[in-house]
Amino acid sequence: MQFFQRFMLLGMLAGSLVLTGCKEEATLHSQLEERQANLVMAALMDAGIDCRKKAGEENLWNVVIDANDFAAAVNLLESQGLPQRKYQGVTEVFKKSGMVSSPSEERIRFMDALAQDLAQTISSIDGILDARVHIVLPENDPFAKNTLPSSAAVAIRSRWDAEVEDLIPQIKSLVMNAIEGLQYEKITVTVFKAAPPQK
Repeated sequence: MQFFQRFMLLGMLAGSLVLTGCKEEATLHSQLEERQANLVMAALMDAGIDCRKKAGEENLWNVVIDANDFAAAVNLLESQGLPQRKYQGVTEVFKKSGMVSSPSEERIRFMDALAQDLAQTISSIDGILDARVHIVLPENDPFAKNTLPSSAAVAIRSRWDAEVEDLIPQIKSLVMNAIEGLQYEKITVTVFKAAPPQK
């Protein structure tokens, strides 16, 4: 009888191992910096979704989950703005190279770098998932009587439950003070709320 019980126990254990081994995994995100991978995993674990980290290339990480949880995980991370978008700052955009850029190219690169720096700063505000900043700095003739004013447009995606509209004056002041010659009334800020998480 004891032999039969042991045989049944071993059979059940083997069956459970087979079932575990057949669990299909899916790579949710790949080539993430470790901090971003940890933020993604923390959000998933808080929601009860099993996940793990696998080493990728060049000290980057992949986040792996059960394939059955893929849709729920994507919706969850989308609602929380994860993983965070990677921005290029002024120091990255203006890396020294052997090629000589024209003044117009340098101006465009400067505006792009400044816009990314501002977007990164705005995105770090509590309740804001992502931000885009578009800057227009006209090349005015210094001797002309009529000049075109500089302007900026900020698009914000906020959490569905965050009230960030009250922050618009502070955001406009931040942008105005970061761009020389930009007037407050030439800045527009538009807020888009993310969809609430699916239950």
